[in-house]
Amino acid sequence: MNEQEVIVYTSENSLQCEKLLEQLNQSDINYSERNVTKHRKYLDELQEEGIFGTPATFVDKKVVLGTQINKIKHALGISNHYHSHTSFDWS
Repeated sequence: MNEQEVIVYTSENSLQCEKLLEQLNQSDINYSERNVTKHRKYLDELQEEGIFGTPATFVDKKVVLGTQINKIKHALGISNHYHSHTSFDWS
């Protein structure tokens, strides 16, 4: 369905990781999984980006933390309805 590279960093025994992978599968989104528990090099890659938790999803070079499936879809251009539940006043 999608042509952009999607990489999901996961860890063992994480309900959030399981939930995200299930949502990606249900949405027919192709992805590569990188399990940081099984492969130390993946943990190192993630930490080099300043990220210390999973799940972390990279859509090309954009990162989406947690189980924000709508944000992932938006980054892929398959959803026009991304709404953040958090707003910041940067002024």
